Amino acid sequence: MPRVTVSGSFHRHLPAIEEAVAALRDLGVVVLSPEDPRVVDAEGPFLFVASDRHRAVRLVQDRHLASIAKSDFVWLVCPDGYVGSSAAAEIGFAVAYGVPVFSTHIPADLTLQEYVWVVGDLSQAVKEATYHPRLASPRPSLLVSPEQVVAEAHRSLEELESLLTGRTGSLGPEVTHRVTEVVDDLDVTLRPLPKPAR
Repeated sequence: MPRVTVSGSFHRHLPAIEEAVAALRDLGVVVLSPEDPRVVDAEGPFLFVASDRHRAVRLVQDRHLASIAKSDFVWLVCPDGYVGSSAAAEIGFAVAYGVPVFSTHIPADLTLQEYVWVVGDLSQAVKEATYHPRLASPRPSLLVSPEQVVAEAHRSLEELESLLTGRTGSLGPEVTHRVTEVVDDLDVTLRPLPKPAR
């Protein structure tokens, strides 16, 4: 099942964002963020939605970016061409991770137009994302699936303990190599946002 993150201006296009989230689910797409786009709180101009687990601007935005990194595509809602600064940053983030950005409307900004693939409808975006899958399957993210990541981290730590206490045998080159692999894997697993390739 394809995964998607929906971006757009909550202030200007919230009803269209809510419609897009519902329509994507009807198409069988997993909406990573916003899972429930009903506004429930605000901090100044920043709006919190029902699926925001925390009421901290940075955590909410980091989770949204982590969702983009784990998505097969981003759906941009900009019916009048307006793309706010947050959504523009999210487009840039998606581009940095090789996540295609689709919309039925072309952004007004000339630069953003170069990075948004305009399609006829949501089903075309789903087809395009399915026909051109990302090369690597995204790993679970601490901010998107905390329970899954913590469970994986526990398994890795148990293996590390077993390796380092000698319960698996001697600390020969194979074990030393495996310890390094597990530590590297833990670093990647527990990092809230993946580092972009340079």
